[in-house]
Amino acid sequence: MKKIKTLGVITIFFLVFAIVVLTVLSLLGILKIETGENGKSEIVFTPAEKKNEFLEWQTSETEGDKTATIKTDKGNIEIKLSDSAAAEKFIELDNAGTFEGAEFSVLAEDMFIQSKVSGENFETEQTEFACINGAVAFVMEKGEANPSFFIITADELSGSSSAFIKNSGFDSERTETYENFGGIPEYEGKVLVFGMVVSGMETVLEIAGGENSGYTGGYLAAEPVKINSVEISYPTETTG
Repeated sequence: MKKIKTLGVITIFFLVFAIVVLTVLSLLGILKIETGENGKSEIVFTPAEKKNEFLEWQTSETEGDKTATIKTDKGNIEIKLSDSAAAEKFIELDNAGTFEGAEFSVLAEDMFIQSKVSGENFETEQTEFACINGAVAFVMEKGEANPSFFIITADELSGSSSAFIKNSGFDSERTETYENFGGIPEYEGKVLVFGMVVSGMETVLEIAGGENSGYTGGYLAAEPVKINSVEISYPTETTG
């Protein structure tokens, strides 16, 4: 009987240990639970080194990326597009004329500008990019992405963002990235980042500075800025 009790205690100990380990990995973003194509929940691991590759792409002046130039009456905004399913969806939507005539109709000062785009929600894989200043992302609704996209304009962390980082178990490199570039870390996992502004941030900020309805009014722009067109450019292949 004593032996059985001992085995029970050991089993409980390992179960508790496993739960603690899984919780820590989840907080660090190394582990997450996703719904597979068969409708069943699956545990997915993302090594820290791979997560940091996303940060390096965001914060470096990489060459050879596909780009999208968003043309507005206020000026052009050029973004580099990541090698992701979300970026391919952006290109697909653009080819269908989805963005032409859409408007930047939500202007949240020191946070983001958001376009209002009509279209059906879609499923796509999540990315591990950070929600830093200049990041371009799709809005997420109940686990699906919406064709409406926004650009983060927070060049410094707010007090609540700093507290969020401290309590979320971000590794040192991710924490340092936010401290250096600003952004809204609270949006991680809630939006789908697929690009970064590489030029025309002054245009983004001019749009962001427009008059809006304030917090209680949903930051709706008094005079929304129209997207005239979006032009996709592909890197030129060179032969040695």
